[in-house]
Amino acid sequence: MTEPVNRISVLCVDDNQDVARALRRKLSLVGGFDWRGWLPDAESLLGSVRQHCPAVVLLDIDMPGPDPFGVLAEITAQCPDTRVIVFSGHIRRDLIDRALDSGAWAYVSKNDGDVALVDAIRRVTAGEFVVSPEAQAVLDRG
Repeated sequence: MTEPVNRISVLCVDDNQDVARALRRKLSLVGGFDWRGWLPDAESLLGSVRQHCPAVVLLDIDMPGPDPFGVLAEITAQCPDTRVIVFSGHIRRDLIDRALDSGAWAYVSKNDGDVALVDAIRRVTAGEFVVSPEAQAVLDRG
């Protein structure tokens, strides 16, 4: 008898449903992930995290609705077992700093691709903080 595989549960928050569909498909193909759903904004994010208890939230920061950094800080304070990865096309030092200060476990550029994102999800659930290559280059520039 084989041991059950620990699957990583993921909730996606992105105002672009096509991005969410592509992520769901990618995670399904890679295997080892449990898709907990998609939200088009951060309005009901805290409630969804409480209800679905995902291991990881993929959070875009350029969306309508409430300030995603404020919601991120609330998740960090109220749901410490859920780790948030900011997954954004906006890569600026102030945004990276704000995300990490709000409790994000990772900042991943959408330009770094899905392999970098899958790697970040796995590393974050293993307890590592992650900054993707494009985001790290911005931080290195000072």
